[in-house]
Order: sequence, then C-alpha cells, then structure tokens
Amino acid sequence: MKSRITIGIVMLLAFVLTSCQTELKLAKKYMAERPNIEAAVYFPEKAEVKVEYNSQYGKQTEVLNGFNQDMFLDVMYNAYAQTMGDYGVNVYVPEDVDKVPVDSTHWLVMLSRMEVSGRITEYEDYLFSDTDEYSYKHPLNTVNVASWFEVNDGNWKPVLFCEHNLMDGFDSKTDYSFWTQKIDYTYTIDTLDLQDVYNYAVYLGKLYAGYTYDYMMNSYVGAELKKKGYAYQLMLRYDPYKKQLRYTEEDDCFVEIKE
Repeated sequence: MKSRITIGIVMLLAFVLTSCQTELKLAKKYMAERPNIEAAVYFPEKAEVKVEYNSQYGKQTEVLNGFNQDMFLDVMYNAYAQTMGDYGVNVYVPEDVDKVPVDSTHWLVMLSRMEVSGRITEYEDYLFSDTDEYSYKHPLNTVNVASWFEVNDGNWKPVLFCEHNLMDGFDSKTDYSFWTQKIDYTYTIDTLDLQDVYNYAVYLGKLYAGYTYDYMMNSYVGAELKKKGYAYQLMLRYDPYKKQLRYTEEDDCFVEIKE
C-alpha cells in the first residue's frame, strides 16, 4: 500500500511539473507572437465617490475632503497607458467605440465602473508576551477603490473586478520591563492626505495595466491547456522590466464575475 501511495505522489508531482513547464512555454509563445498590440482604452468620466459614517467611532474619514475625481482618473489613466507601453501595448483613444477593431492584437478595454469609498476601518494590533496576549484597537482612515473592467479581443470577456485599500500607515512597538513586569506600548499613525490618494492612483494605474496584460496572457494559456487535456492552471504574471514570468496568488489579479 505504501509503495502505491508513493508512486501516486511521484506521478502527481510529475504531472504538476509538466503542467508548469507547459504554462511557461505557452506564455512565452503568446508574447513572442504578439510583440505589438494596440488597445483602445476608455476610463469613465466620473467615479462613484462616497464617504461612509462609522457609528462605532462616531465619525467619518476626512481624507476625501476636496477630492478631485478628474485629477484622480487622469493620473490613473496616464499611469495605465505608460505601463501598458512597457508591456508592448500601444494605448489610444478612438473617437467612436463602436468602430474599434478587435482581435488578438487589437483590444478594447473599458473601465466601465469605479467606486472610491472613504471609511474608518478598525485595526486590531496583537501583541504577545511569554504568558499573555494583548490587543489594541485603532481607527484608521481607509480609501477603498473598486473597479470593473470589460475587455474585448474579438470576444467579450467576463466582467473583471478588483479592489484595493489604501490605509493610514501604522507602526507600533513594545518594551517589556522584567523588573516591573509591565509592557510599555507605543504606536505612531501616518495619517493619509489627498496627495497620498492621488499617488495611489498612479500605483493602481500601473497595477491595472499589469492585470490587463496578465489576464489576456493567462486566458490564452488556459485555452491552450484545455486543448491539451489539462484541467488545472496556475496564474502567471509577467514582469516587463526584468523580462520574467512568475506564478502569482489568485487574489493578485482580476477576478471574473460570473453571470
């Protein structure tokens, strides 16, 4: 029985390794066959902006006071377009979305909806000593950005979703006194401001560009794997600066919204 289990494990590992090598080869083939891609990219004129009231702490964040949607979206779009260029994708904005040519090297990418939410989030800081556990709760400013994308490369893909949080910077430390048997707990909070939010737009624009390219690449790899009889696929991310492919976590990419 033990030998059968061992053989089964070896066969499973061999299958996984073969699958991984196949994924990498297919991803490299995808990039080699598509050195020049054009993408018509549309961002919305406005985002849905809201500030939530936290009844527990009796207040709401003030980070989004004076928030300029136009600046936020323009900064994000420019970062997106520039980063797509690093992936070998030329971004443009045609006059008529209905006349955009779409195929494997001509994409239509639409950020169809975006929500920017300001809120107070409770952060619980846990500390441990040899015998006890301590926790301290802190209200932190949080800006949540949720985005819905629609992509067409000849066929419409499922709606793609992602969301990310920008929070106050937080750091804490403890000093334990052996003589007094007490813990001295101190913390610092780096409070968000509007400039941090606009800088975050740059980060998200770059991230969305990578997510877009990786999604299209992984879609191709997945379709080819199915043709070869593989039922399992690991997600890949491509680094255009290091020219490297790597495996990634399933939450570090667009998520398909199934209807």
